[in-house]
Amino acid sequence: MNRGCEIDFISRLAQKAAAHGSDPDLMAGIGDDCALIRKDGGLLVVTTDTLVEGVHFDLAYFDPWHLGRKAAGVNLSDIAAMGAKPRWAFLNIASRPGLPSGFWDRFTDGLLSKLSAFGAVLAGGDTVSAPHDLSVTLTLIGEPVSGGQSGNRLRRSGARPGDIIYCSGYLGDAAAGLYYLRRYAHCDAMKGIVRGRCISRLVERHIDPEPRVGLGMALAASGLVCSAIDLSDGVATDLAHICRASGLGAELDASLLPISRAVRSVSRLFGLSPIGLAVSGGEDFELLWTVSAEDEQAMLRIAASALGHYPFRIGRMTLTGGSGVILRLNGRLIDITFCGYGHEI
Repeated sequence: MNRGCEIDFISRLAQKAAAHGSDPDLMAGIGDDCALIRKDGGLLVVTTDTLVEGVHFDLAYFDPWHLGRKAAGVNLSDIAAMGAKPRWAFLNIASRPGLPSGFWDRFTDGLLSKLSAFGAVLAGGDTVSAPHDLSVTLTLIGEPVSGGQSGNRLRRSGARPGDIIYCSGYLGDAAAGLYYLRRYAHCDAMKGIVRGRCISRLVERHIDPEPRVGLGMALAASGLVCSAIDLSDGVATDLAHICRASGLGAELDASLLPISRAVRSVSRLFGLSPIGLAVSGGEDFELLWTVSAEDEQAMLRIAASALGHYPFRIGRMTLTGGSGVILRLNGRLIDITFCGYGHEI
C-alpha cells in the first residue's frame, strides 16, 4: 500500500470505527502515535507496529539480534512521542521455513536488550507459521509519566499558530544508511571507500535506532510542549500529521534542517540530495514537537538536559497553507506535504 493509499485507508477506517460506536474510556485512538485508554482511574498508552521481511528489513544485511532491537525500538519511539513510560510488550511472530539455527534466540536477545534498557518487559504474545516472508509484530503498553488520569501526555493535535517547531537530532541519517545497505553492502570494492566516510554510523542509525524515551517523558512532564510526533516516515509526512490534526500549516526552513556531515559526505559520493534525505527519508525516530515562543527558553533547558545537547529549531506553525507543510529553499516555497520532496530539491 503506497503512502497516499495508506493515509486514505486510515482516514476511512477511523470513520468506519466511529460509526460503529465509541467508548468514553478511549481518549485517543486512530490518528495518534498511541491509543490513550482510561483504566481504573489511570491511563494506558498502547501502540503496535509490524515489520515485514522484504518491506521493512532484508535478512541479507539485518542480523536477528538487530532485528529484535529494531522491533522494540520503533514501538518505544511511539511511546516516547506520547511522553509515556514503556511498561509491557507483547510479541507476535509469523515464522517462515529456512531460517538459520538459533535465529529466534538471537532475535529475542536483541529484543529484550532494547526493551529492558527502557524498563519494559515482555509479557506475552503468539507464534504462527508463514509460508514465505516472516513478520514480527510488537505491541507495547506504557503509562503517562505522572501517572493517574490527569497524567501529562503529548498529542499530535495541540499545535497553535506561531508555535516553533523543534526536532531532537539529525535528519536523513537512517535513509542514507539504508541507501548504502541496499546498493553497496555486498560490494567489496565500495566498502573501504564508504566506510572511510562515516557509513558505519549511518547504517547503525537505520538498523538500531535510539528512541527518545527520556526526552519524551521530560517534555511531557514539563507541560510546555503543544504537540509532538516521532519521525518514522520523514518530516514531510510526520509534520503533516501534526498539521492535519491541529488544523494548521507549517513552514520549514531548509537552512535550519540538522544534517550530519556523514550524510553530506555520502550524498556527495552517491549523488543524493541531503535535504531530500532529511525531509522524506524516514526512520530516524527522532522526536518532533512544537512549543510557543514564550515557553521556548524553558523548554530548551529541559530538552538539553534530557538529550545532552540542544534540540534543533527547524520551522514554525502557520495559519496559511491549509494543513500542509511548506519547505523554504533558496527563496522558493515548495509543498512537501505527505509525498515528500520533488525532483527540484
